[in-house]
Amino acid sequence: MRKYAIQFCLLFCLAPMLMGFCMLPQGIKGHVLKENNTAMPLKGSAKQKGSPIATMVYIYEAVNVHQLIGQEGNYAKGIKARLIKQVRSNNTGKFKIRLAPGKYSIVLGYQEGVYIPYFSGNTGVAFVEVLKHQYQEIDLSIIASSIY
Repeated sequence: MRKYAIQFCLLFCLAPMLMGFCMLPQGIKGHVLKENNTAMPLKGSAKQKGSPIATMVYIYEAVNVHQLIGQEGNYAKGIKARLIKQVRSNNTGKFKIRLAPGKYSIVLGYQEGVYIPYFSGNTGVAFVEVLKHQYQEIDLSIIASSIY
């Protein structure tokens, strides 16, 4: 009887736990902030970070600017590309999403469209690369004064 109890414990308790340690996840995690004032900081004072915002974080296949619909600066009405995953940041702006290794574009939901937090080179839209067994940490800012 004791032999079966040990086998049961190994099979149903210990094995899944060990498998979890062997299969390390990867993806993207970070914070979303909204900056209302983009004025230069005074000399000697630190630049203020924005306030956390709960919003949608969209992960697309790697996108270039030619795939944006109705782009005006960092804002676009949509993207002509395959949406991979989406997640909502919480009230403190935190988000975490599991992804397969690869190159993606990350954009934020804002004002009935998407906000592009940064551009990668001349034509890339917010590229982020996910490496195997690692979470890529990134802080994203919505600069409200850049939207007209």
